[in-house]
Amino acid sequence: MESTPFESGSEAVAAHYDNLDRFYRDIWGEHVHHGFWESGQESTEEAVLHLSHRVAQLAQIGRGDEVLDVGCGYGGTSRILTREYGAHVTGFTLSRQQYEYALAQTEADDALEFYCKDFMKHDLPDNHYQALISIECLEHMQDKAAFFRKAFQVLEPGAHFAISVWSESETASAWQKKNLLQPICEEGRLPDLLTGTEWKGLIEEAGFQLTWQQDVTKQVKKTWAICCSRLMKRLVTDSSYRQFLWKNPVRDKVFALTLFRLYAAFESRAMSYWILAGQKPMLS
Repeated sequence: MESTPFESGSEAVAAHYDNLDRFYRDIWGEHVHHGFWESGQESTEEAVLHLSHRVAQLAQIGRGDEVLDVGCGYGGTSRILTREYGAHVTGFTLSRQQYEYALAQTEADDALEFYCKDFMKHDLPDNHYQALISIECLEHMQDKAAFFRKAFQVLEPGAHFAISVWSESETASAWQKKNLLQPICEEGRLPDLLTGTEWKGLIEEAGFQLTWQQDVTKQVKKTWAICCSRLMKRLVTDSSYRQFLWKNPVRDKVFALTLFRLYAAFESRAMSYWILAGQKPMLS
């Protein structure tokens, strides 16, 4: 596990996404997560949606299900779950900018409820929800074990969850940890990076039964080559990007440069990307 002593609490995470709101949406769109290229021939937009659907299917979300989307971002996946799966979704984001965008995109008949609030601090009924998803959010949490305990508490017996997470490779070298992973944690407001084994351990310790586990680094790493290419194009063609990076006092602007570090981390296998799913056991 790679950890960082730098600021990475919920307020810092919220500020990070608020400060880089335009940057994230401009470079990647309303789904602030990796694409998933199964055949390799998908367009970027298709690959991004593919990841949302893969997580939804692993969580076994069906019509009428009450679903939690932890780290819902701009609400892109939440809208898919309501409009295409017929679910009722409660989404959580720390970012005010993301929250306001999600509300603006919500139609009157969408079975959606968004909160600009820390999921861990929100009161929810026990044994109530049929499914939970989280796409690239849990990396930001200080106490990941507490998250899985709360998820176990609020899901009903037999309910499913699915998460996708950034991870430290089991074989990351000392040089990779110092020059790639530690700076990524600092600049991305990540208190630590767990290995796939550590993620699985936390899930099982909370009482869940693992139903799916897969390292999908090869299928998602193309994301960073595309992001780096788009950033370089913007820097050449859009003066506001150059002004943001060189004149803006906002500390989080360094994450724009970290795109290249992330590209190197995934290409060199210092980082990996896992999709994991599980089920809360039925009552005996």
